[in-house]
Amino acid sequence: MCKSALGAGCITMVLALSTGCGNGAEINSSGAGGMAQPSATTAAVSVTPSPAPATPAVIQTEPPAIKSVALIPAVLDYSESGRGYVIKGEVVQASFSADQILPLGLFMPETMVRFEQDGRTAWGTPDKQNYITLIKLDGADTAAGDGEFGPGNDLVLLKYKEYLGSKVEESKVKGSQTAEAFKFTAKDQAYRAEIHIQDEQRTTLLPVFIDMLRAVEYMKKQPPITPGVFLTAPDVGSDPGKKQALQETMDCLEAWAAGDKEKFDSTLYSPQLNEALQFFLDHKNVYHFSELTVRGIPMEGAKRAAFIVSYTRMTSEGYIVDGANEISLLKNKQGEWKIASID
Repeated sequence: MCKSALGAGCITMVLALSTGCGNGAEINSSGAGGMAQPSATTAAVSVTPSPAPATPAVIQTEPPAIKSVALIPAVLDYSESGRGYVIKGEVVQASFSADQILPLGLFMPETMVRFEQDGRTAWGTPDKQNYITLIKLDGADTAAGDGEFGPGNDLVLLKYKEYLGSKVEESKVKGSQTAEAFKFTAKDQAYRAEIHIQDEQRTTLLPVFIDMLRAVEYMKKQPPITPGVFLTAPDVGSDPGKKQALQETMDCLEAWAAGDKEKFDSTLYSPQLNEALQFFLDHKNVYHFSELTVRGIPMEGAKRAAFIVSYTRMTSEGYIVDGANEISLLKNKQGEWKIASID
């Protein structure tokens, strides 16, 4: 029996060695009774070199697909916000500039001008060779406009959903000029924007014009307001001091509405306030004062008097907003109430 078992163990070991099965640890522990020993040949372990790490694949960034990006996803109502643009590496401030016909406007960099071009409002360079125009579209205009422009080949523009195409046009100065067209909607009305740009200015100005179109806003035209003080003075009683505070406030409002700097300054508590409050006399704004209420002369527990004035304000671009300010007064050394702040 022992001989038979040993023989079987030897046969098993030989088969394992001949077929390359098992590793060194398995070989050392095999065989009946632990009598089998590895040979010098089988003790050597073959080591296969690890493969070199694979080189990462280069990821190719594909340009945006044609008409895959919205340039003007929604035209917002103008809210007197501000803008700035980077032109030639410098930040240039921009202010809202309304179309003189349409209820739209752009934020125009202070380095550009607004002018009339072919019966339309245009915003562009002072030489009037590079500019943006807007046009309201009806059914006929849409069809005609779409046919005027070829497909275009500028990848920067082809990605925009609003892009209609381009056309080469005669320039009034030496050099070629291209018109790039975009169609968008504001308040359910279709419009076309056109960028007219000279080839030599394209690299610098096209990104700026694109940013200007991206920020187009809606502002409905309103009739102009009448500047002035149109209010009933509140009753402050017969106290001379209270009547003087009211009169000083009324004088301030009249000067404010008229843009009268000298009279406005005469109502202020100190000369230091002149510069701080001068923006209220900005001639870009028209004020229509409609109501004045008394908060206190003086306020309870304070040395100051206060009024609340309500008004309608209109900017030079036609934007109208209702507002209110608190006018505070303090007594000077002569015992007169003077304007100390307008908040």
